[in-house]
Formats: sequence, structure tokens, C-alpha cells
Amino acid sequence: MRTLALLTAACAGLVCSHANARPRGPEADVLAMINAERVRHGCQPLRVEARLSEAAERQSRGMAERHYFNHNAPDGSTPGKRVRDTGYVFQMVGENIEANTDDPEEVFDAWMNSPGHRQNILMCAFKETGIAMAWQEDDQRVAGVSPEFHAYWTQVFAMPLNLGR
Repeated sequence: MRTLALLTAACAGLVCSHANARPRGPEADVLAMINAERVRHGCQPLRVEARLSEAAERQSRGMAERHYFNHNAPDGSTPGKRVRDTGYVFQMVGENIEANTDDPEEVFDAWMNSPGHRQNILMCAFKETGIAMAWQEDDQRVAGVSPEFHAYWTQVFAMPLNLGR
């Protein structure tokens, strides 16, 4: 029997854009490093938003359960579609993914050493985020990739559409 444990940014209420909404566990550690790096580069820290956390959770869980590692899921969903499916309305959206480590520092370092992922982290226009890691204990290899990954990370970044609120 396959086991899947999902560690996700947990928030109380429907929208977690309040100052006291925080992810827990390794996701909180990665987010703290990302926000510190953003501040060092003149950006505001990202606020956790529940719907973005949901989109990140779906992507991490999907990669773990369906054995793929890609921003586009086998069902054709893209980062933007996954975010729209939660009801979140955005002007701009980005996504970082990582696999094969549950160590927050390794995830942060991998993203900062990848030009596209680094750009998402340091894009000051992004204001909100969601982050999740899915752990697949008895993971199967992703086609053409060795070894098994076990840990699948997703961070979603967004600039919300200002609807005059």
C-alpha cells in the first residue's frame, strides 16, 4: 500500500494573508529563508495565502502520486490553471518545484542556484505565496530519472488582482 504524507502550509480561515498566518515544519523554514533573501534584495516578505497553499499542495501531491516532476501536470494543468481552480484571481503567477530532498536548506539553495526559480523568489511584484511538500515513502522513479525522489516541493507565487478593495 502506498503511503503519502502531505506537509502543507496550515492556515486558519479561508484566506491566510494576515500577519499571523504561518506555515509549519520544513515549509516554514524554507519560507523564512526566502523572505529573508527577499528583504536583503529590497522586496517585502511574502504573505501566505490559503488558496495558493492549496494550489501548491495539489501540485506536490500530484507529482508524488503520479510520478512526474514538471510544472505542467500529465492532465495538462499549468501553475496558472491550478491557482485559478482555487478561486484566486491574479495579475501574475509563478511556481517553483523541487524534489529529492526534505532538507529546507537544500531546497532553498537549489532554488537560489536556478535562474528561473531565483527570479521568482526575488520578484518584488509577487506579494503572496503558498508552499507545500509531499512525501512519498515508497516512491517510484520518475521516468528517465534516478533515484526515487520521495519529497516533492512546490511554491506558488502571485501578485493578486486588485479589485478595488
